[in-house]
Amino acid sequence: MLGRHRRTAHVCDVLSAVVLVVSWLAMAMPSTAVAESGDLDALRAEALSLVNAVRLDRGLPELRLTDRLNAAAQAHADDMLKRGYYAHQSPEGATVRDRYRERGGSRWKAVAENIAECQGCRLPVSAERVRQFQRGWMNSPPHRDNIVGRGFDGFGFGIAGGDDGRIYAVQTFDGAGASGAQGGEPGEASVGLGPEAQVAAALAEINRARESAGVSPVATNEELSDVARLRLPDSLDEPLFGRSGGEIRLPSDVPPDAWRSLDLMVGACGACGAKPSGADIRDFTQRWLDSPGYRTRLLHPDATHLGFVLRANGEGRKVAVLVIGRRNPRHPL
Repeated sequence: MLGRHRRTAHVCDVLSAVVLVVSWLAMAMPSTAVAESGDLDALRAEALSLVNAVRLDRGLPELRLTDRLNAAAQAHADDMLKRGYYAHQSPEGATVRDRYRERGGSRWKAVAENIAECQGCRLPVSAERVRQFQRGWMNSPPHRDNIVGRGFDGFGFGIAGGDDGRIYAVQTFDGAGASGAQGGEPGEASVGLGPEAQVAAALAEINRARESAGVSPVATNEELSDVARLRLPDSLDEPLFGRSGGEIRLPSDVPPDAWRSLDLMVGACGACGAKPSGADIRDFTQRWLDSPGYRTRLLHPDATHLGFVLRANGEGRKVAVLVIGRRNPRHPL
């Protein structure tokens, strides 16, 4: 028996959006290869049990089987068997993201896939064969990283075998992803920050940078946080084009000349966790500071106050807005 394993994982940049995209056809039509592969429900239950045993040993939450992920995994196993290839991409270039999205998966979630091939193997597929595939994946660090991924909560499994002795197995994972590309403290992502804590965290990051630049610190201001909220899209699924810069709307109770200048910056991420966290705020502020134009505004010596807001949709999509301004001395707070 010859076995091979491959793995792919979704990685999301904090200021980019995840766009995932395939065909309902394989989901709707049972394959003869599947019928020859044993009791599919029992094999899926075994695959899930093996994965969750590893996760529980590491103090990680269990995954759950979903129809969507099962369908995506099975479609890929069937397709590899039918067309005789072994890869994460189909001959047309369709990826795990495509297979997941075509079956209604969220465009913002993280998605990953492990695949394995067995040559010269007998049918029907047994639970022992599933255990052998699992051992192979666990012996490969990249595959194991998917199995113990902290940003996943969903799992799917597909397996297909042919009379020529080839068997293909697929694990598919999804979830809101990991909070903050810069990493976070243990348990940080599971707590979630409320509005006041978000502003305080953003203030700490910006003032740390201002101190390093030798300029005076700024303070928080609720008016500017209100400005930031006005800039949030009605739906976090909306594109953010045009939301940085441009005309800034002030709350109706704020005098139009209360601020000498206001600068606004917007960022978004996908597959970056379910709840707003300190790691998110570190990522957003660092990326703004890494941009020369934004950095000049954030570290302007005359800046006096900032406002900040961060929203999450629970599926991995987050949008952050920061406003930094110079208060007009004629309108003291």
